[in-house]
Amino acid sequence: MDLTINIKDIILNIRVVVLVKTKKGYVLEKSPNGYLYFIGGRIKINETSEEAAKREIHEEIGIEIDKLIFKTVVENFFISKENKPVHEISFVYTTEGELEIPDLTADCIEYPSDEFEKLDIRPKILKDYILTNNNNPHIIYKGF
Repeated sequence: MDLTINIKDIILNIRVVVLVKTKKGYVLEKSPNGYLYFIGGRIKINETSEEAAKREIHEEIGIEIDKLIFKTVVENFFISKENKPVHEISFVYTTEGELEIPDLTADCIEYPSDEFEKLDIRPKILKDYILTNNNNPHIIYKGF
């Protein structure tokens, strides 16, 4: 059971994001709507954020990771495609070193960070986090 809670007219999501580093850059997924996003997903009840991050990496790119490095927490406020306000709390991790991933699916692509400026990566705050080499342990982004 995912940690998504409806409180009155607001959705609260608790999720993880993994900045999967490779020799070429970072692994991003492509949404059906055309924008890109980092590997991740909702945390399940009784699952730690690190366990969720490792699970998401395995589900999305089929590899097992022993060690992740915690980077930041992002509070992201935005309007959903159903036009509902969302308060999303994301625990952001990165992989240790640069991974070589032999077989990415069609939905997952490696992008060099020097191309990020021209890409539609969401949430935008994570794109900015990488581009500015930000080390802030808590980021708040209000997209509405």
